[in-house]
Amino acid sequence: MSALEETRATCSECLGERPRDARTTCGAPLCVESARLQTAARKAREAVRAAVGPARCYRCDKPHGREAWAKYCEQCAEEVEESRRAERRKVAERRREVEARRPCQGPQCSNLVGVSRGPARRYCSDACSRAAEYIRKRARTKPDPVPCRRCGTPVILKFRDGVCSSCQKKQRTAARRVTLQRRVRAAHGDAGCFHCSAPLPEGGVIDHVIPISRGGLSTVANMRVVCVLCNGSKKDQLMDEWKPLLLLPG
Repeated sequence: MSALEETRATCSECLGERPRDARTTCGAPLCVESARLQTAARKAREAVRAAVGPARCYRCDKPHGREAWAKYCEQCAEEVEESRRAERRKVAERRREVEARRPCQGPQCSNLVGVSRGPARRYCSDACSRAAEYIRKRARTKPDPVPCRRCGTPVILKFRDGVCSSCQKKQRTAARRVTLQRRVRAAHGDAGCFHCSAPLPEGGVIDHVIPISRGGLSTVANMRVVCVLCNGSKKDQLMDEWKPLLLLPG
């Protein structure tokens, strides 16, 4: 350690270096004032403690050797805690007495619930509980029927769209049909009529190769894009029974 380090120390306020011959601070005005205020506060606390004397018990007014924040001496603290426990026991006993005299809230029942059923029970038995629940369910008011937004049938709507279940099924069926037709048209491409190869300027119509009345299904494999004439002439015939129309030029 050098001679300069031996003559230096740390300030108690700013933790900076101070000469060893100085008392506690580095000599700065702010550090000197802070140290002076702390010393004055410490002396004031010591004076108050000396004037008041040692801490005394709030109950017996005798000095006790416990911490300054303690209100009672050890003996009085035990007595106070015992009195509090006794008061809590009395309150619990009164609560049990009130619970024992509580009547059952079941329909047409005047029995006492009793303490054995628990403090939160309102019925003397499970039968009374079920009877009360049944009455509450019967008393619940049902919403008024509202006319369906599509068909006008008065129904109790479960959804905000204002459509009954029958119309919802129709909507889902129509949506599936549109999706299926789009898939059929995408598979057909820009080709003409499937039967007569005539051009389809308006997109044509969807025809079932095996009609639904003959056991056909609405699948992509059983559906083709045809013209209106072929669809009208084929009707519900099979391919072996129907002869396509041949549109002769002129």
